[in-house]
Amino acid sequence: MSSIMFHLFYVHILFYWLSVAFYSYMYKQWSEDSPKVIKQVLINQFIFTPLYIIPFQFYPEPISTYNIIWQLPAIVVLTDIIFYICHRYFHLNKTLYTLVHLKHHEYDPPIAPAALYAHPIEHIFINLSSTVFPMFIVRANLTVAIIWTIISSVNVVIAHSATWPNDPHTAHHKYKKCNYGVGPLLMDRLFNTFRT
Repeated sequence: MSSIMFHLFYVHILFYWLSVAFYSYMYKQWSEDSPKVIKQVLINQFIFTPLYIIPFQFYPEPISTYNIIWQLPAIVVLTDIIFYICHRYFHLNKTLYTLVHLKHHEYDPPIAPAALYAHPIEHIFINLSSTVFPMFIVRANLTVAIIWTIISSVNVVIAHSATWPNDPHTAHHKYKKCNYGVGPLLMDRLFNTFRT
């Protein structure tokens, strides 16, 4: 099932960079740092994302298309859980925060081009694990996986665009001790780390 990864990779690249181009143009988020940001994001996408070919060798037999009704919401919740746990751990562990996660926090407020601007370890263990493993858990077929890839690729850019009122991720970049999750932020609400 490694072919599913190649489909998802191309879809992610297309929708991520289209979203970045849109938000960067509309909100003038290009700066003198843009080449540095773009270079790191491309390194993450083209060198470290392909490492996921290994787990995709063990992708489970997908369940039929009709399960999209429960699979997408389940993927959203699972992503929030996995992202929250990994992300919060990278904040709580001083070594991981200083040596790895601090790179992503160079931009406050966040900017769309830097949505995936991160240390490769963070990209592998936070960004990718939280968006990929939920597909494994629900045994998503290619259609569900593509829809999820589009949603997550666009959402990460929107979350870092700092363009909508009371944006929880902008608050995270500002205060650093809140809003560790993604999407509905259910884990933040559960563990009292939600802040607007």
